Amino acid sequence: MKIKQWLVSFLVAIFASTLLFIPVNKLHLEQNEQLYEEQQTAANEHLNRVKTEVKAHLDSSLFYADFFEMIISQNPDIEESELLKYSELIVERNTLIDNVSLAEDGVINFVYPLEGNEELIGLNVMEELDKEMILKKTYQEDNHIAQEIVETTHGNRKIFNRIPVIVDDAESEKIWGSANVVIDFDELIESTLYANQMYLFDSAIVVESDWAKTMSWGKTDIFKTDALRTSIHLPDQVWRIGTMPVEGWVGEQSYYQPEIIIFYIFIAIIFFLVMFFTHQYFNKRELSRTDMLTQLLNKKTFELSAKKTLKKSRKKNGLLLIDFNDFKIINDTYGHLMGDQVLTISANRLKHSLKKQDIIGRIGGDEIMILVNDVTISELESIKNRIIQQVEKPICFHGLTITPSVSIGHTLISQWVPFEQLYDIVDKKMYRNKSKQKIQLFTDMNHSQTDV
Repeated sequence: MKIKQWLVSFLVAIFASTLLFIPVNKLHLEQNEQLYEEQQTAANEHLNRVKTEVKAHLDSSLFYADFFEMIISQNPDIEESELLKYSELIVERNTLIDNVSLAEDGVINFVYPLEGNEELIGLNVMEELDKEMILKKTYQEDNHIAQEIVETTHGNRKIFNRIPVIVDDAESEKIWGSANVVIDFDELIESTLYANQMYLFDSAIVVESDWAKTMSWGKTDIFKTDALRTSIHLPDQVWRIGTMPVEGWVGEQSYYQPEIIIFYIFIAIIFFLVMFFTHQYFNKRELSRTDMLTQLLNKKTFELSAKKTLKKSRKKNGLLLIDFNDFKIINDTYGHLMGDQVLTISANRLKHSLKKQDIIGRIGGDEIMILVNDVTISELESIKNRIIQQVEKPICFHGLTITPSVSIGHTLISQWVPFEQLYDIVDKKMYRNKSKQKIQLFTDMNHSQTDV
């Protein structure tokens, strides 16, 4: 019974917690979905903004390299003052352009601004093998732009954009050299990523090339996750850009938000409170239905249960009333504790002697009533004898042995009649049996005296 009570209490607690959890969780999921969509929109806007700005800066540098290629190819002998004027205008308007240089026959002979770039004058861009391969490839393809990200001796990274300059000779075209526009890679990254909600998003840029080593910036681990991604395709290069919220997407972190944790704790508290109070309710209900001493049904509950059973039944049922003979003598001689023990042990013996569906109740001091379902008169007699046999076994308690004696009245009933009437029927039969037992006992005693 206790296991059943705990099981029912557990199920009621599950039901109550679920009723509370489902609507709140649904609201939470809808809110998360909305927040996720807002995150996606913000991340996409951030990513597109970064892509647009990076591409704009790269395109502008390529445009200016192409501009110098055009003016040199048309006028290889252009005055240096003209070159300075163009270069100054370009650098002033584009803060990310670090310098502009021209390399005739692969050797840099012009650079602007000169200050800070003096070491570039006379630099042979074909001295290093990787640069030589880049320029050779550039010279092989008309109007082909070569880009390279290199790290300077000061630890800064620069983007070199080179375009071949081809001039017309008297007989044919020849390679004059190259026009170079250099962008500060670190400033490019800072001006695009830092300026665009950098502290809300983790972003990374990876530059891949067929002929140069891969360069990267930012938290490149996000490319292993479900970060949003986009690409910028340039000649011989691909710039891959990725971004995601610093705290992750809403769906990944929603179950670890403080308010959600508090809600789950609240649900757990509700669950245990409901289970506890439900179990308390069943306990009190059981106490109100049962006799405290014998754990049998009390008189009121027995009457209600018997009435309910008889109304449903279409067959004969047996009713038995058990009364302990001379029970007052047991209480007066051995004490009420011994009397209580006799009732308790006898009640347990009755439970084991009858079927689970049979109804047993204590309806008075030492009187116990039993309703047996679907029996014949012979079966009821057999049950009566089995009860007497079990109940009248000796009981040992605190070194004392007592053999109870009972009188039983029984009858067959097929429909419900008032309890008092049923009680009166079996009570009269029980007292007739009690009288017979006393007469039999008196007769046996007389025979014994005669024999003596």
